[in-house]
Amino acid sequence: MIPFIKIIGLFIVLNTTALSYGQRDYDRIPNLPKENLETKEDNDSYRPFNFNLTVKNMHLWRGYRVTDEAMTAANVYYESKNRKFKAGLWGGVGFAGNYTEFDYYLSYEHNNWTFAIWDINNYTDFPNAKIFNYDRAVTSHFIDVSITHKLEQIPLQFSWSTIVQGRDTYINSNGDLRNAFTNYVEASYSIADGKNWNLSAYVGAAFSFVSDAHFYGEKTGFNNFGLSYTKDLKILDKYTIPVAATAVWNDLQDYGALQIAVDLF
Repeated sequence: MIPFIKIIGLFIVLNTTALSYGQRDYDRIPNLPKENLETKEDNDSYRPFNFNLTVKNMHLWRGYRVTDEAMTAANVYYESKNRKFKAGLWGGVGFAGNYTEFDYYLSYEHNNWTFAIWDINNYTDFPNAKIFNYDRAVTSHFIDVSITHKLEQIPLQFSWSTIVQGRDTYINSNGDLRNAFTNYVEASYSIADGKNWNLSAYVGAAFSFVSDAHFYGEKTGFNNFGLSYTKDLKILDKYTIPVAATAVWNDLQDYGALQIAVDLF
C-alpha cells in the first residue's frame, strides 16, 4: 500500500517542475494518442463528421512503449457544432502486423476543462479475446477516465487520469484478482514557439492507491517526461502537414524513445 503523503508529495513535484518553464501558448491534450497541435475550423465550414490518418515510426502513450514498429493511426469522429462534444473511433495497426488496437472515446470541453472517457482495446497480445468481453481476468480492454484543465493566465495544463475497469489488475492478500485503479497525472508547458512551430516539455507520473504495482510499472514514479516539438511542414508551397517529434524518458521502466508522427490528413 502506498502512503497517501507520498502521492501528495509526488503531485507537488509535478506542479513545481511544470512551473519552471517559460510562458508560451500551448494546446496539448495529453490523454489522447494524437500529440500534434490542432487548429479549429471556422463555424462556417463546420462538418459534423471527419477523419484523419497519422503515420508514426513507433507508438508512445503516457511513457508506455505500445509498439516499436512503424504504424498508422486512423481517427474517425463526430464533433458538435460548438466544438465542445466529440465522439469517435481510433484504430492503430503496425506495418509488420504485430500491433493492433481499436478504441472508442467520448470527450466534452467547457471553460478550459476537458472530460474524456476512452475504451482502449489493444488486443495485440490477446488473440482470443472477445470484442465485447470486459471480464478483467480475460479482457483486452481497459477504460480510462480523465479530466484536463488549462490555465488562462499562463499556458500551463494539468491532467488526471484513472483506469476504472478492465485489464488493470493486481492480486490482493486473499489471492483475489482486483482492479488496481491506476492513476496517471501530467503537467505540460511550452518552452518556446513561433508562427508554425512549438517546443514543449511535460512530466507525468503513475501510481495506485490500492497496490504498489500498477498499469505502468511496479512502483510509484515518473513514467513519462520529455520534450515535444511540432511544426507545419510545407510541401510545394501548397500543402501543410503537421509533424511532431516527441522524446520520452521512462524512469520506471528505464528506457528512452523518440517518436516521429506525421498527420497525412
